[in-house]
Amino acid sequence: MRSFLAITVVCLLACTASGYYMTKEVKYADKPFLEKQKAMLEIFQYVHQPELHTHLWDDQKAFDLAAYKEHFTKPQVVEEFLRFYKYGLLPMEEIFSVYNEYHREQAVALFHLFYYAKDWDTFYKTMVWARFHVNEGMFVYAVTVAVLHRADMQGIVLPAPYEIYPYYFFNDVVISKAQRYKMQGFYRMKKADGVYSAFIPSNYTGYYVHSNPEQRVSYFMEDIGLNAYYYYFHADYPTWMGGKEYGLYKDRRGEFYLYQHQQFLARYYLERLSNDLGTIPTFSWYEPIVTGYYPYLRYYNGVPFPARENYHNGYTEKHDVVQEITDYERRLMEAIDYGFIILPDGTFVNITTPTGVEYLGNLIQSNGDSVNKRFYGYLEKVAKFFLGGSFEMFNEFRAVPSVLERYETAMRDPVFYQFFKRVIGFYYRYLDTLPSYKYDEINFPGVKLETVEMDKLVTYFDNFDADITNAVDVEVFDENTMKAGEMKKFGKMAHYQGEDFVLYARMPRLNHLPFSFKLNVVSDKPQKAVVLVFLGPKYDQYGNAYSVNANRENFFQLDHFLVDLVAGENAITRNSQDFSWFVKDRTTYFDLYKQVMQAYNGDYKFPLDMSEAHCGFPARLMLPKGKKGGMPFQFFFMIAPYHAPEVERFTGYDQTLSCGVGSGARYIDALPFGYPFNRKINEATWFTPNMVYYDTMIFHKSETEVNSVVV
Repeated sequence: MRSFLAITVVCLLACTASGYYMTKEVKYADKPFLEKQKAMLEIFQYVHQPELHTHLWDDQKAFDLAAYKEHFTKPQVVEEFLRFYKYGLLPMEEIFSVYNEYHREQAVALFHLFYYAKDWDTFYKTMVWARFHVNEGMFVYAVTVAVLHRADMQGIVLPAPYEIYPYYFFNDVVISKAQRYKMQGFYRMKKADGVYSAFIPSNYTGYYVHSNPEQRVSYFMEDIGLNAYYYYFHADYPTWMGGKEYGLYKDRRGEFYLYQHQQFLARYYLERLSNDLGTIPTFSWYEPIVTGYYPYLRYYNGVPFPARENYHNGYTEKHDVVQEITDYERRLMEAIDYGFIILPDGTFVNITTPTGVEYLGNLIQSNGDSVNKRFYGYLEKVAKFFLGGSFEMFNEFRAVPSVLERYETAMRDPVFYQFFKRVIGFYYRYLDTLPSYKYDEINFPGVKLETVEMDKLVTYFDNFDADITNAVDVEVFDENTMKAGEMKKFGKMAHYQGEDFVLYARMPRLNHLPFSFKLNVVSDKPQKAVVLVFLGPKYDQYGNAYSVNANRENFFQLDHFLVDLVAGENAITRNSQDFSWFVKDRTTYFDLYKQVMQAYNGDYKFPLDMSEAHCGFPARLMLPKGKKGGMPFQFFFMIAPYHAPEVERFTGYDQTLSCGVGSGARYIDALPFGYPFNRKINEATWFTPNMVYYDTMIFHKSETEVNSVVV
């Protein structure tokens, strides 16, 4: 098939390159911003070592939180936190869990301190004080959520979560090797540019144990980019956060929650098909859970993550929990079937309209904008406790969460997808109560998508390096004894016996070659339109071709962008590197800190853009693996009329610096998420001139084969 990578196409249109989360605009940091950025990077270094930076130790001793109360926009948040502090916070080195009610209350109180600090000086002093007095996991969580939600922190780049807490992303084999490198004093480490570096091979759980067929896709489930994205998704929309104060409801958070998880399932299913696995298995609350999971992870304090054996029988020990879960599920299904939900005062709210999905999503997630958590409960929280194989603790401050009970690790477990298959079943149960789209509702009068051309699709595994130096303990940084030249060049990097060092975990991760498509569109007049691009399976695991309606749940959305059509012919060319909601790999902590220091000293311009945005899906995982000889898939392209959103996009925030969470202006248009697959498909009215199904093949190659091909 003809390649468009090296062809210049003159398009008879103007189209935006930005989508849900990304823009190509770039700004550059000034000195005040770099001071903030430098401080944020330093505060996340070695969070389990309270005396790492000597100047921070001095700063926190001079800070009196109670006397600083008037420096907060809500002074009462200081009193709220100090009550917890007086009567006992979660001790240091205990395992923090946001699902634990006691932990969460304290974390929210700590978040309020950071969120309501009047200015950067107050935020910084409070953060430094908390760094020495608050549980490490709670501290990282509260600071992360505060930075993502404070308007004056837009553009701040936090270290990747897998580099702050490597324990949640890399197995014990990797962590142990990293610690041995440190203890053995750079044995067999090479020095480059004045820094000792070691690259530790890392692999996935399926490499060590083949407990069940699900391990074939461990490279997808345990991908650090995917799990980091899920962690940030919940940091942007914490379940405990809601109301007018934060404005998360403006982003259609309930609908977004459901659609996001439906997309996870669709993408996971494409990967399963690439590995000769069938549909996502189902389970019963009353029967043993067939799929076990052995995470091979351990917490910093040495406690291993709980494992769940195959055919785990939780019902015998937790039958009361099962009763609670089934009560929640029954009430949700009754709300869908009756067409209304019950408020705490006994009144009814109609959810039979298309906007009713927002109510349903909030109820299922039990988030801060749910209208009746008391009755509809906490399905996700209770179900993850039951399914994860963890055990109930009898100390209110102690917890050993399973991988399902941590947002950083939940997607590693195959049962995550099995559980959300049930949850998304409620979603489709609701959507199927809405009428199918009529021909006139999906047709675009005067517009025809005539032909599609596309490059060859090729996937491969290549090595990716993550900075896991935070997995080891290091010497205290004594700024008074460090050489001025070292400080100017690197700042405060990890060092041992006076030598700087960095440890990397090197793992094979799925990737793909860039590709382009070309749409030839005819329009009878100039008009705005949106282009919708989905990828789905062609056949099921038995080789049977999917019917249109049965396949609608399996499509993964790749792009959604705005175009200005002209009268006559339009050639719309789009490269995968411009797809709207995908982002490239994160810069490692070492390189990020070095860039900040160089910019701080005037030797570099530090860029501020959305190319590594925390709210973007990893571009590596855009395509499923496919097969060596090629595997059939199908794209779905649709040109739809532009429907302006209630609030113009990018209103209220700088799209170069921020994802716009809580602004109500994140989305390109007012279409429902998943349109047009969000309704049951009536084939008699489905096929319109403005849509095309395009058959393609995805080829999987070795990295050597890919590098030997001249594009």
